[in-house]
Amino acid sequence: MMSCRSCHSVRLEMILDLGRQAWGNDFIPIKDRRISATYPLQLFYCHSCHMTQLGHTVDKETMFVEHAYLSGTTNSLKAHFVDVAENVLRRRPIGDQEYVLDIGGNDGTFLEHFKKNGLKVLNVDSGRLQATKSNEKGVPCLNQFFNEQAADQILKMHGPAAVIHGSGIFFHLEELHGVFKGIKKLLNQDNGLLVAEFIYLPDMIRNLAYDQIYHEHLLYYMIHSFQALLNQFGLEIYDAHLDPIHGGSCVAFITHTGLTKRTERLLELMSQEEQEGFLQIDVYKEFAGKVDRSRERLVELIRSLHAAGKKIYALGAPVKGSTMINYCHLTERDLECAVEINPYKCNTYIPGTKIPVYHQNDVQDPDVYLLLAWNFKDEILPKMAAYRNKGGKILVPIPEPELI
Repeated sequence: MMSCRSCHSVRLEMILDLGRQAWGNDFIPIKDRRISATYPLQLFYCHSCHMTQLGHTVDKETMFVEHAYLSGTTNSLKAHFVDVAENVLRRRPIGDQEYVLDIGGNDGTFLEHFKKNGLKVLNVDSGRLQATKSNEKGVPCLNQFFNEQAADQILKMHGPAAVIHGSGIFFHLEELHGVFKGIKKLLNQDNGLLVAEFIYLPDMIRNLAYDQIYHEHLLYYMIHSFQALLNQFGLEIYDAHLDPIHGGSCVAFITHTGLTKRTERLLELMSQEEQEGFLQIDVYKEFAGKVDRSRERLVELIRSLHAAGKKIYALGAPVKGSTMINYCHLTERDLECAVEINPYKCNTYIPGTKIPVYHQNDVQDPDVYLLLAWNFKDEILPKMAAYRNKGGKILVPIPEPELI
C-alpha cells in the first residue's frame, strides 16, 4: 500500500491523473532508435499532513545524472539568484572561514555571487554535465547525490555550513528523509540558515499550471505541508516570501527550531493557505476539473489554427513542456518541431514524442509559436518583437490559452 512520502500515512487520495508519460528530460537524440520508457504521472493528496505528491518514483539515477537542464541559460533566473544571495547576506553575514553550500546547485549559477564577494562556496550536484560546468566556473562541485552520508563526508572535510541553499531540489527528493537528516547535521547549530526555494503549490493551483507536475517533482509544497516535514527534523520556517520566478515560487528561510521568531509575513501566508481551502481536498479536485477543460481549449485552438493553414512550432523545450504536450496528446502533426537555444537539447525529440527539437537559429519562423516556457513570458516576448511585428503570433497556454 502506498504511503505518504513525508509522514508515512496511508490516508492518500488521487486528485489528478496525467496518464503514462516519459520523464520530462528524457531528450533522445534523433539519430538514436531508443524509445522513451513511460511511467504513471498521478498526483495524490495526504489527508494527514496535507502533502501533495506523486505516486510513482522514477529512479533518481535515471533522471538526475545525465540531463540537459542548465540554470545559467535564463537571464531572469540569474538575476533572481543574485537577489536571493543578497537577501541571504543581509540576514546572515558570512565569515572568511565559513562557506555556503548549494544542494543540487546545477552549474553553480547561484553560488557565483558569493564567490565574487570572496566567500567560500561548495556545490553538490549529481548531474555530470552540471558538475563539469560548475567546476569550469571555479565553483567547486561534488558530483554526487546529497544525503546523510554525503553530509557526514562534507562535515568531516569542511565543517558545518553557515548557509545551505536549495532551489528546485527539495521537491525532487527520492531520499527525502535522508536529505533532511543530513541538513540537520550539517547546518551550523548556532546560527545556520537554510534557504529553500520551491514551486508554491497554491500558485500552481491558481495558475492552472499543471505542466509543473512531472516525474522530477515528487512533492508539491505549501508552508503548512513543508513545515510538517521539517518538524520531523527539528527545523523551522521563520520567514518566507512569494516570487514570480517559475510561474510562482516560495523562498523560505529556515533555522533550527526555536532560534528565530516567526514573522508576521509568514503567519499571514499560513493563514491565507487555510482560508483559501488548501488544507482540504476540495480545492484540488476543482483544480483537476479545470485542468481537463484547459486541455480541451488548448487542443481545440491548435487544431483550428492548423485548419486555417497555420504552421505551429513550440518555442523552447522545457521539461514542463513535455508534460503539457503528452497530456494534450500533441504530435508532430500538431507541432512540426520545437526550437531551443540550449545546444544540449537540440537534435533530439521532445520526450515521449517524435516532435524534433532544433536550434532556434537553424529554422525559419512559423506562423505561431506555442510558448512552453510561459513562466518566462516577460523575458521572452520582448526578444520576439521583430517576429511579432512581421505578423507572427505567440500562443501562451497557461493559465488559459491566449493568442498574442
